[in-house]
Amino acid sequence: MADRLFPEDTLEHRIEAYENTAEVNEGLHALFTAQTDRIAFLKRHRDWVEENRWGMGDRAFHYMWMLILADAAARFPALDLLEIGVFKGQTISLWALISRELGLNASITAISPFEGNLKPQPRLLHSLRKKLDPTYREANAVGNLHAIDDYLARNREIFAAFDLDFAAVKAIKGFSNAPEVTARVSGETFALVYIDGDHTLEVARSDIATYAPLVGAGGYLIMDDAACFLPGETFWKGFKSVSQACEDIPALGFTNVLNIGHNRIFRKNSD
Repeated sequence: MADRLFPEDTLEHRIEAYENTAEVNEGLHALFTAQTDRIAFLKRHRDWVEENRWGMGDRAFHYMWMLILADAAARFPALDLLEIGVFKGQTISLWALISRELGLNASITAISPFEGNLKPQPRLLHSLRKKLDPTYREANAVGNLHAIDDYLARNREIFAAFDLDFAAVKAIKGFSNAPEVTARVSGETFALVYIDGDHTLEVARSDIATYAPLVGAGGYLIMDDAACFLPGETFWKGFKSVSQACEDIPALGFTNVLNIGHNRIFRKNSD
């Protein structure tokens, strides 16, 4: 199935040809956006996300994830996937959809509070709090405010929309730096870890230190919202805090092999 969908393209091909320049970064972002629309099930999923306002991210990431999952499935006997910071389930439902369409046997773990932290409030109060409350102002600036909701229910909705089984996901409710949460995955090995949680520098660095070691050799650590220091101007760059936290990653045994928009892809070096 994978070969029929994109016979001319693989993640390894993209990595071998990659140069971290403005021209390449902008070109890849545009190309991956177009490639998403060439593949019917990717386009249908991203269209649904945008029409229903089910999350952020870029259309280009759908094609990126297809290449990554196909590559990781060839590298690992078990395709164990972990996302930190799930929101309404755009990414994990896409992983499940790609796995079904490509015939991959993926196991998905998802760590998130699944509840939001922002009560409904008048616009004026929101503006005043941004001016007067430094903690609130920072949380707003780095995208850490989410309306209070039952996000487990929202995840079930997007899975149901594509006839996928959310019950098969290992959903861990809590903050990524809570001991009772980290204990649930301690000692496990993942083919890839995607970090898209709290965007403060402190927590982004904590997530990297905690979850990057769980990636198996040859596997992938993907950082969302992390391209502020990369060349290129035609795509959103993310947050400086997360981008700065990424400076910790090479010392943990990873190489930055590819960047698509504000997603940075690191591969764990072989021992």
